[in-house]
Amino acid sequence: MRCSRLFPLIWILLLFSTLSYGQAWSGILASNRAIDWSHAGLPATLPDGETTPNPWTPPTRTQCGSTISAGASAATINAALASCGFGHYVLLGAGTFTINNATIGMYAQSGVTLRGSGGMATILNLTGTSQIVFSAIASVGSCTWNSGFSQGATSLTMTSCTGSLPVAGQIINLQECDSGYSGSGCTTGSSTDIGGLYICGDNPACNVVGGSSNLHQQQVVYVTSITGTGPYRVNFTPGLYLPNWASSNSPFVNWSGSPNASVTPFGNGLEDMTVYSANGTDSNNYLVGLTSTYASWVKGVRFVGSAAYEPLYVGGTKNCLVMNNYLFADIALDANYPPAMQETNSSDALVLNNIMASGIPWEGTGGNEGNVKAYNYTRDVFTGYYLFMFEHNAGSAFHLFEGNQTGSIEDDDVHGTHDLNTQFRNYESGWDPPYLIPGGGLSHGIEWDAFARFENAIGNVVGNTLTVNYQSTYSNPLPYFIFQFDGDGPTGVADPLVLSSSLRWGNYDNVSGAVRWCGDSSSPGWSTTCDSTSEIPTMLTGNAAPFNNTVPSTTNLPCSFFLGGYTSTTCTAHSSGGTGLNWWKVCTTWNTFPTTCATTQTQPFPPVGPDVGGGPYLNGYAYDVPASIAFQYLPIDTTYQKPYGITSSGWSGGIETLTVSGLPNTTHLMGGFQISGSACSTGTSEAFMIASTSTTVMYALASDPGSCSGGTMLFPDVRQFDERVYQDDSAGDRPAPPTGLSATVQ
Repeated sequence: MRCSRLFPLIWILLLFSTLSYGQAWSGILASNRAIDWSHAGLPATLPDGETTPNPWTPPTRTQCGSTISAGASAATINAALASCGFGHYVLLGAGTFTINNATIGMYAQSGVTLRGSGGMATILNLTGTSQIVFSAIASVGSCTWNSGFSQGATSLTMTSCTGSLPVAGQIINLQECDSGYSGSGCTTGSSTDIGGLYICGDNPACNVVGGSSNLHQQQVVYVTSITGTGPYRVNFTPGLYLPNWASSNSPFVNWSGSPNASVTPFGNGLEDMTVYSANGTDSNNYLVGLTSTYASWVKGVRFVGSAAYEPLYVGGTKNCLVMNNYLFADIALDANYPPAMQETNSSDALVLNNIMASGIPWEGTGGNEGNVKAYNYTRDVFTGYYLFMFEHNAGSAFHLFEGNQTGSIEDDDVHGTHDLNTQFRNYESGWDPPYLIPGGGLSHGIEWDAFARFENAIGNVVGNTLTVNYQSTYSNPLPYFIFQFDGDGPTGVADPLVLSSSLRWGNYDNVSGAVRWCGDSSSPGWSTTCDSTSEIPTMLTGNAAPFNNTVPSTTNLPCSFFLGGYTSTTCTAHSSGGTGLNWWKVCTTWNTFPTTCATTQTQPFPPVGPDVGGGPYLNGYAYDVPASIAFQYLPIDTTYQKPYGITSSGWSGGIETLTVSGLPNTTHLMGGFQISGSACSTGTSEAFMIASTSTTVMYALASDPGSCSGGTMLFPDVRQFDERVYQDDSAGDRPAPPTGLSATVQ
């Protein structure tokens, strides 16, 4: 029965992988510097036959069994999940579910959603070692990968297998040793940089901390069929992204199993609740693990995390979705700085329209290929240094960052190399407003450290008044920069290929004061905004030469590189709605929160870019994204506020300084707060820190309020949240889907 259900899907996937048509980036990027990012997120058809209207909308499901009342145990929830069939959801009622030292296993049955009654109605309080996990590994198998290494290949042969063979409907991990290494455990050889694509991690040749592993390149693919008795032929989708797969690097295939299914757990969802932990201690360090699963999602969830946990971990997945969530990383307010979300060894994931606050917003820990981070809003980074969205470990490739409103996006070299990642139409402010950056020295925009090669920045808006230098490099380091290249190279190691191989086209920054279209003397603004450093990599030689990129023939940018219907090569702007996106309109006032919306706001689309005007940021080139608007209008949840006594205060030049007793997180406290019981009382409004020390908090105030001594500072301001804040922006003049598609054999 399972085979008959999988066959139509396999045929659809095989056909879909062979469709050939122009990409949104055609005419801007060379074909080997980008991929088809429209595949990121949920597939059109799940293995159980359910369909999705687009990659960011899960299938419609029906309730399974009766609503589970508050107070029920993890065992009760797990039993309900296991008893459901494909295409159903288990509904948790309003109230608090305290889960103590137990695991809620989303893998009990594929194709099932665990749904709360609303972000503010259902609260899962995870204590001790409790977690929610999407997969449980029961067995591991592996094979030697013998042939099928060409870029775009959708089949391979494998031999010398151990464990049970993978089957159609399973995800498998394609891996090979780092550049220059081979053999069992990748211990033979040494790190070899041929001056082109370079994969290296946990090695003093390419990072600042050293290490021992030489295995970092990975792509997760979906098996459509497997035949033979050894050697085995495996057909999979999508095709290979990178061109450097080779027998010399000892490539292999491995996979994980689940105790309750012959294929990878798939199509499971977590929706519409608060996941909270005040004292988590599990060694895996996450509250929710979206792990080793296919076409699953986390949507509409408010995370209020503890110091010991990162709220959400995504690892070893394919085609998963993280959307419409609010992540407050560290309610403990200490100095642990957990990331709101961490992602590793995943492919074709879509992280869309999330609020990420009060911790490092997003951290990539390597092995990510083909993923999309889009229209997320980050703020209030509880760190002593400025890290917003950054890939931290080796092996990432073809990552797309689009439309994010964040301080900066960075590929660092702490744990190795990165290749072929793209930033498109992001607003990167270079700081964390309104917090004042001490001395301004940490203010920066786009940073590509040593061995981040063949990177693309297109249509971004970058900077603030503190970013006074356009470009910093290893050989000419400058503070307060828009772009940094090779800036933190390992001791004694520089990589000029970072700069020479990067592509920059159509970006606006405050230092140039204009959009830079710099490629040759015929490019717009050549005489006024371009310098002697080429911004288009057309003169690469040797093993880097295949990644040359001709000067783009157009200054017309598509609205999106991945959103269906918006990837035509000329952007049709939507200044007052009509996008057809079911998350683009935002409720700004409520008759009754969160069920009855009174007024809404619809942002221009696209919100950022050289073809955008009238916005509130950087000469009008950038607007707030929907997640930013939602943050501004969501009510404060006073449940999580803690009182801190104000012992004295002073006002000068529009800044009020409070001396506060018992402040937590003395390294870098920031965010919104309220004041009660003094002349500084904010009522139901809030103030935002612009600076802090171990004993003081500063915020902007137009006039002297008098003494605030004896009052109480209430902090932090966690938002109330429900994904109904995001509403459907019905279609207007949305471009038609592409036509004239043709099938070609790959």
